[in-house]
Amino acid sequence: MSAYPIPDNEAERQAALDDQYILDTEPGEDFNRITRLASQLLGVPIALISLVDRQRQWFLSRVGLEAKETPRELAFCAHTICSDDVMVVSDATTDDRFRDNPLVTGDPHIRFYAGVPLQTSAGFNLGTLCVISPQPRQLAGTEQQLLQDLAGMVTQYLESRRNSYLCALTGLQNRRPFQEAGQRECQRARQNGDALTLLIVGLDDFPGFCARFGAPQGDRLLQEMAARLGAQVGENALLGRVTADEFAVLRPGLESAEGLALAEQMRAALVLDGWLVDGVRHPLAISCGVASLGDDDSGFKDLFRRAEAALSQARLSGRTPA
Repeated sequence: MSAYPIPDNEAERQAALDDQYILDTEPGEDFNRITRLASQLLGVPIALISLVDRQRQWFLSRVGLEAKETPRELAFCAHTICSDDVMVVSDATTDDRFRDNPLVTGDPHIRFYAGVPLQTSAGFNLGTLCVISPQPRQLAGTEQQLLQDLAGMVTQYLESRRNSYLCALTGLQNRRPFQEAGQRECQRARQNGDALTLLIVGLDDFPGFCARFGAPQGDRLLQEMAARLGAQVGENALLGRVTADEFAVLRPGLESAEGLALAEQMRAALVLDGWLVDGVRHPLAISCGVASLGDDDSGFKDLFRRAEAALSQARLSGRTPA
């Protein structure tokens, strides 16, 4: 079995996959419907939506296969994403690339494979829609078009989902994907015994700001805040816009006292800079709430709830409580 190939644009391709915020999530019914159709219409027992991650292929949806992922070095799909064409393997036992592959010599005993790259509008192949059979066979011309059409539907659903998960104004995660990512970070922190701190930064009386200066100035302020926060919190932080006037920052490895110091540092910098309108600098009212993962938190929702409560208290008292 030969080593799997690496696309020329691998770094950009991986970044585009990460930007989907979909790895290790539960499959949606739209995706499951497509794999069921692919299996039934092409008469094969296995159909998969495979996303090719750094060291693995992870199945967003699967029919006829128990495994949720396999190593990338075993993935037929790792070869498919290196081209924009349909890849068909009529009999894997006669193909030098795959004849010694454990997925061919053992379960699920792959013989026939056909995969279509899931290509984004920007030209990045995130993974494949593929069908598999333990029996050798060919892919007819009409079947190839069918598989391509179904793959196009997968890509459309992926991009639609991504657009709904990101704030159109700031490009940050909205509340739902931020909380999903936060739950995964909570689980990781629990397993590793690491600290985890959540900061919520809120614009006080944002409706009043927009009424005074206009909605376009309000949009500019939100964009600028997103950029400033991103520059201050570090590369390993998660950043999202979780309400109309609140931003959330999740920092793995940050202890409570450090979180309080960072929150006050960010708040003070934003307040000090103020906001420039027509050559006049106006003050900004900003509050922060901070909470660190504790033994009593059952998950990220508890941590988020405590940080929001701390923000509410800060807005009443004019400081940054934990």
